[in-house]
Amino acid sequence: MADKQKNRGFLSFIGSFFLLQLIFIIFEGTAWIPNMRYIDGKLFGRIAETAIFSEWFNFYETPHFNVFTVFFGIVLLVPGIIGAIKDIFSRKSVSN
Repeated sequence: MADKQKNRGFLSFIGSFFLLQLIFIIFEGTAWIPNMRYIDGKLFGRIAETAIFSEWFNFYETPHFNVFTVFFGIVLLVPGIIGAIKDIFSRKSVSN
């Protein structure tokens, strides 16, 4: 039973990422966006206004959500995909 839980750990990473994306979509759709006016002159504001987030990773109208999406994609989605690939290949080797 514990072995099954260990192999399914990647689902929590991928599920968390998609839950955050759903929250961002709801926030943008309802215009219920946190007040970020104090960040504009700071480091986070400068990162959000760079060309990489305004042209390449332009998922949302709010630039801060674009930065959060890339950050959470690296932190949650990449380990989740790696865990899923490891799980798939470990099952193939066990069944052989």
